[in-house]
Amino acid sequence: MANLEGEVILITGAAQGLGAEIAQQASAAGASVVVTDVLDEQGRAFAETLVGPSIYCSLDVTDESQWESAIAKTLQQFTKITGMVNNAGVLLMAPIETTTVAQAATVLNVNVIGTFLGIRSTIGPMRDNGIGSIVNIASIDGVAAMNSVGLYGASKFAVRGLTKAAAIELGRDNIRVNAVCPAMGNPMMVQPFLDQIDVGRYLAGAPKPVLPEPTDASDAARMTMFLLSQDSRGCTGADFLVDGGWLAGHYCPGLPGF
Repeated sequence: MANLEGEVILITGAAQGLGAEIAQQASAAGASVVVTDVLDEQGRAFAETLVGPSIYCSLDVTDESQWESAIAKTLQQFTKITGMVNNAGVLLMAPIETTTVAQAATVLNVNVIGTFLGIRSTIGPMRDNGIGSIVNIASIDGVAAMNSVGLYGASKFAVRGLTKAAAIELGRDNIRVNAVCPAMGNPMMVQPFLDQIDVGRYLAGAPKPVLPEPTDASDAARMTMFLLSQDSRGCTGADFLVDGGWLAGHYCPGLPGF
């Protein structure tokens, strides 16, 4: 496990799913954790279950004033911010033809503007601290396109681009910025769309990962721990796929030796 002793990590969308997994692993690794979400009751209760120092901050990632409040509360409690994870996101599964402007705006505001505000809001505290690591949760849908997730995929392509630009701008301040691209980061995001998915047809036609065991949120969280820690001190501006080899290429059973 990565060593995060003495680190103060702010995580968005951390009341459940991948964000909660990241928070649990960071706390177990020795970090002080700031749990943020719009699910106040759930987030507050979850923060109290962490093994190390923690606080909860209500945070709509699209709201500048709420970012200011969350940063101020974090600095008041812990005096510094050394790491942050832009995890909050929304999923839309719909063809481009039937996607409304309002739906598109919601996806882009949370996934892109929210990430932008997270980066911008933590630059000052990290610069003052002399070091920092920002991890943006993207997706393999932001690396290779798929039908029915056009706006979601576009938002995650944007997150990857923003990651690289921020890494270039902030490197001189010893602030690293990287993206984690899971194949299955937060299964809870898919649940509202399950009644629209023909699971059998999807599994029959979907690419198969190279590794025998499918990846899950814990794998994406472990990669995030690595990028938050000094074990990854030479890594910035990079995409880290956690997909079991899903996008590596095509596996063809029946060829010689297979």
